[in-house]
Amino acid sequence: MKLHPRVMPCQAARADMQKAVCDVVNKHKDLTHLELISILNEVTAGWIGYAIRDERHPDDPDKPGGLE
Repeated sequence: MKLHPRVMPCQAARADMQKAVCDVVNKHKDLTHLELISILNEVTAGWIGYAIRDERHPDDPDKPGGLE
């Protein structure tokens, strides 16, 4: 199985975002985990996983975004 060329850059961005989220959690220790998750959910509410499929495989919407 061959990975789509965008898989690795996305994994690197995910790691960067995870570090950024951890930095925010450490900076705002007065917030509960549920409050932080609620904020993160608001930030990511517009991001839809199936948009990746549409972007990478516009003619085959059933094909997972991680495959070429």
